[in-house]
Amino acid sequence: MKAPSAERSQDLHHQVEIWAKAARQQACIERLEDSDDFYASVPGARGAWACGPTPEDAEAELESALVDWVLLKLELGADDIPEMGGIRLTADL
Repeated sequence: MKAPSAERSQDLHHQVEIWAKAARQQACIERLEDSDDFYASVPGARGAWACGPTPEDAEAELESALVDWVLLKLELGADDIPEMGGIRLTADL
C-alpha cells in the first residue's frame, strides 16, 4: 500500500468515522452474564466489539473500536469490510 498524502489520509479517516457511525446504528447490545457490563458488536464486523457499564457506554466504545478495526483492516489490505451507511471501504482507497 502506498503511503497516503496528509490530505488523502484525512479524507480516509473522515470516511472511516462516518462508516463507524453508520455501523454503530446496527449495534447489537446485550448484558453480559455474571456481570453488570454490556457487550456491543456489529454483525459483519467480526472481531470489533466493546464493553461498558451502560448500553450507551458500550455503544460509544464500540464506535471507537470500529474505527481502529477498519484502519487495521485497510492497512492489512483486507477486502472483507462490510458496507455501512452506503460506504464501501477498500484497501485501494
